[in-house]
Amino acid sequence: MIVKYSANRSWAPHGEDRPLIDVVCVIVCYRPVVSTLLSLCEYILADGAKVILVDNTEQPYLVADRLPIGCSLVTLGHNSGIAHAQNIGVEQALEVGAAIVVFFDQDSTIGVGFLRALVAPLDPSLPEITSPQYIDDDSNAVLPSLRLNRYGLTKAIHRTDAQRPYPVDIVISSGTAATKEVFKIAGRFDEALFIDGVDTEWCLRCRSMGIPIYVVPLATMRHRIGSRSVRIGSFTVHIHSPVRCYYQLRNCFQLMHKPHVPRLFALAHMVSVAFSRMLLLFLVEERFAYLNAYVLAVCDGFKGVVGAKPT
Repeated sequence: MIVKYSANRSWAPHGEDRPLIDVVCVIVCYRPVVSTLLSLCEYILADGAKVILVDNTEQPYLVADRLPIGCSLVTLGHNSGIAHAQNIGVEQALEVGAAIVVFFDQDSTIGVGFLRALVAPLDPSLPEITSPQYIDDDSNAVLPSLRLNRYGLTKAIHRTDAQRPYPVDIVISSGTAATKEVFKIAGRFDEALFIDGVDTEWCLRCRSMGIPIYVVPLATMRHRIGSRSVRIGSFTVHIHSPVRCYYQLRNCFQLMHKPHVPRLFALAHMVSVAFSRMLLLFLVEERFAYLNAYVLAVCDGFKGVVGAKPT
């Protein structure tokens, strides 16, 4: 079944009062701050949902016996990339009967009732995705989601006064909820991207198949992009490591070859990423490491290198 955006969509909540026993939250972990991670798990469990932790750390980092009841652990023993880890989590969630799968980062911060508000608009029998209203940890400003026009160019959407869910095209994966029907139609996450661009590619794939994505303004979640952000004029530069910058640049080339990614979007995205990474050089001390990562990213992008960064 493929659905389309509809102005007549009924927003009677489907999960506001029922137990969330068919909601499973997937949290991909890589050397997490355990106290922060456990706090997130406790909030999820308090709403009646289950938790699947997928540990991407090279050495066993989490111990199943020390996790709260309701949490299960999958230890991969190496950094397999967020896309592969999320796919493992989805597979596990569907095996235990999930009707709705929710994704969180290991450092996500939520409050009481967040999960209920997020999944309440979803009809588990339909392919639908909901996302929270994100609040930037540094500036306390609302982080916009994106909507594409007919040509593939983006417009930032943040309706701070909205009371009902509203449609968008691209959201951050952390805090995103998807019904199991979404995975039947759109499939899993693209493991070739490894880390960066995974959520963007998947959202655009869902968009191409008519699967709607809605921001739920009553579900708010704080989020941090990069280790910190710096404002330069009208631009905000997010500080990432050289390795993350490698994936950000390299995967721009991958998006160019995806049939469901509009060409103008892919080109504008590449220009935006390249420009922001050049600005980053004025804000870091290890400029040679960053430049080396940039050159390698462009070379690997042209060669079609995918998956983990070559060592």
